[in-house]
Formats: sequence, C-alpha cells, structure tokens
Amino acid sequence: MPWGFALLAAASSLTYGGDHAVNAWASTNLANMGDHPVEALVASAFLFGADPWACLRGIALTGAMLAFLVIRFGNIRAVALIAAGQVLGTLVSEGLLAARIAAGQADPALRATLDVGPSYVIVSALAAVVAAGARRWHRWTALAALAVRAPHITSGLTTLGVTPVGHVTALSTGMLLAWALRSSDARHHHRHLQRLTSRAASLQTEGGTNGRVPSVIRPPARRRFTPHDRLDGTGASQVPPSKRTGALPP
Repeated sequence: MPWGFALLAAASSLTYGGDHAVNAWASTNLANMGDHPVEALVASAFLFGADPWACLRGIALTGAMLAFLVIRFGNIRAVALIAAGQVLGTLVSEGLLAARIAAGQADPALRATLDVGPSYVIVSALAAVVAAGARRWHRWTALAALAVRAPHITSGLTTLGVTPVGHVTALSTGMLLAWALRSSDARHHHRHLQRLTSRAASLQTEGGTNGRVPSVIRPPARRRFTPHDRLDGTGASQVPPSKRTGALPP
C-alpha cells in the first residue's frame, strides 16, 4: 500500500499538480462536495502541488508513515484509518464552514475555495503512529515530524479556518482509531492466549489418563515359604508334603 500510494501520488502530482482545472475539480470545497464528493475526496489526497521537490519530500514522508502503519495494522486497516482521517477532516471542516455561511459568519465565496492536498492523510497517519507505532523509533520519528508540522497544522484554528479545523479533526481521528485498534488487538491476543492455555491443559489431562479413569493395581499376595521349601521356575513347592509338615515317612 505505501508503494502504491507513493507511485500514484508522484504520477498525479508531477502530471497534474500545476493544472488549475484539475486542482479546481479535485478541491474538497463545498461546491465539489455537493457535486462529486467521492471523486474529490480521492483525487485531492494524491495532489501534492506543482513544486516537484516539495512533492517528492511530501511523498517520502507520507510513504514512511504509511509503511509504519502497515507494519502495525496491516494494509486494510491502514487504508481504513487514513481514509477516515481524510473523510472526517473534510466533512467536519466543510460542514462547519457551511454552518457559518448559513449563520452569516463567513463569506459565501468560500464555498468554491481551492483546497487540495494530502495533509489530512499525513496528519492522521502521524497521529496514529505516535499513538500505536509498532516500534519505539517509529513513534519518536512520527512525533518529531508532527511537532515540526504543528505550527502549520494549528495556524488559523482560533478563527475556525477550514484547513486547521480539518487538520485537528484528522489528527484526533487517527489517534482515536489507533488507540481503538490497539486495544482490540490486545483483547484478541489475550483471548487467544486463554484458548491456547485451556487447550494445552485439556490435552495434558487427556494424555495423562489416555481418556480413561486409571484403575488401582494391587500387587499380588506374597506366599510365605519355610526353609525346607524348594521352588521350581513356577514358584510351586517340590518338597513332599511329609517333609513340609515335619512327619517321617512310614
């Protein structure tokens, strides 16, 4: 998944990153969300801008964070996590803008503002790796990258700007989902260990008794012999009865 995302993002950005018409169509603004929301949400995540070097740096960072996510959660859950960050970040920020426009607190021209880029994907991935990375250095790397991007993420939050509200929403989504997935994995692992322990104990019990209740084996009674007894291989006495009793023969 990280390689596929990186290759598709590089091809899209280097080909259409500077195309204003494509960016306007892929923008996740209110106008496009009312006309073609799915296409805008998907296409916007793969447009890193017109600057090729900035594009490659952004793709490298995103690919690394996605690789960390895949190591921890696998491909399917990693895709679901970043998709949730992209969708919820857009819906919350644009929904708040729509409410402000309806209340007369924002300019209606903001419905067609240009809003493209994978920033919601990157932020949600960073937050998820910080919360539940598979290795310590994964978590520290993501935390350092998140700290560097923090001024950009929160800039304009006090004025309820679309981009900072979306960033904070995507960050919260990635962190909460990562915590939930980590807790689910821990519960599943605990139940799996319990099943293995119960199965091992059952097999041990069955192996010890061979499936049956063991019976008590009593040792045979020992026969007491006198010094005059002579025994053959069967343990039967070969001494004449008269000698065993001490009587003399007639």
